[in-house]
Amino acid sequence: MKHKILFIAIFTCLTTSVFSQNLNDSWQIGIGFGITKFSESDAAFIGDQHLFQVPTLSLTMPIGDRFSLDGAMSFNTIDDVGFISNSVKYFSMDASFRYNFDAVLDKLAPYVFIGGSLVDSERKMTPTLNIGGGGIYWVSDKVGINPQLYYKHSFEGYESMRSHIQGTLGIVFKLNWNNSGSSGRRSSAKHLGGCMI
Repeated sequence: MKHKILFIAIFTCLTTSVFSQNLNDSWQIGIGFGITKFSESDAAFIGDQHLFQVPTLSLTMPIGDRFSLDGAMSFNTIDDVGFISNSVKYFSMDASFRYNFDAVLDKLAPYVFIGGSLVDSERKMTPTLNIGGGGIYWVSDKVGINPQLYYKHSFEGYESMRSHIQGTLGIVFKLNWNNSGSSGRRSSAKHLGGCMI
């Protein structure tokens, strides 16, 4: 009986070390593109229902074992990409507070976030409140593919913007700017399987 309990305890520790790694625990820089979608009624006000942005730029800074801060910018420097033609401009500066979940399937690192933006589309810069989620699939130790989805809520008191959805797809690169102390603690936890020995 004691051997079974010991085996279960060791198995649990090893399983925890494999399935509870946080892959979003480093500085990251990203570049990609985005597409926004307004409702049909809001499209008449904005001037377009769909807008294409390229490039989208992002910088992510870890602030704890699970949390990070993310800054991003979106431009529509290209007006026609074949399937979407922009007749109005779209510019957004975003800031988000992100919660990083444990890795899924070894290389996929999902997260959720809340934050805000300053969005400009032909009129004036307007603040929005954002919620959303995404994930990074790490194709190597340094490079990942990052789909992300925002809902940007524009309050009724602001007449220059409407609520909308923005999806982005980018490539992110890990930067070796980690805090060495926190990295060491995380490495120790992985070697010990997350167990207090």
